[in-house]
Amino acid sequence: MSHPGCSSRNAFGPAPAPGSHPWALLQILRLQIQSQIAPERHSWQRGLALASSVWGEIEGPQVFAALAGMLDRMGRSRRSMFRFSNPDCSGCAAVMTAHESLFLQIITLMWQRQSEKAERAAFLLCEANDVTGLVQAATRLAQVLPTRAAARP
Repeated sequence: MSHPGCSSRNAFGPAPAPGSHPWALLQILRLQIQSQIAPERHSWQRGLALASSVWGEIEGPQVFAALAGMLDRMGRSRRSMFRFSNPDCSGCAAVMTAHESLFLQIITLMWQRQSEKAERAAFLLCEANDVTGLVQAATRLAQVLPTRAAARP
């Protein structure tokens, strides 16, 4: 379901291809944020189910928890609101915000062991505030993401 004008409001670029691992990470992130905003919806449960379906019953919850840790650390560093697209709207979910793009860049760069570039992206995302906790959380996430080539973020 989508609504008029939804895909252009905070659009930065297209979201990753549906079904891909970057798409799954982005959807899980969105569902975790949605759970913080509207806890009564229990969106985190859908995010955990998605992580388990993509990465399995062992690694999926680990990826979910590490992503939640990264979201928490980012939230402690940023001063302004993190812009994200609604995971329940097909039009909104088809586009990525600039904040979401930077968040995924940090994950990908850490997974690729390019920590200096990841730190620069974290610095931008956190508005020049301390990124130590975010970088540590991103490192933990990169460590739990499966190393198989097909599992790349």
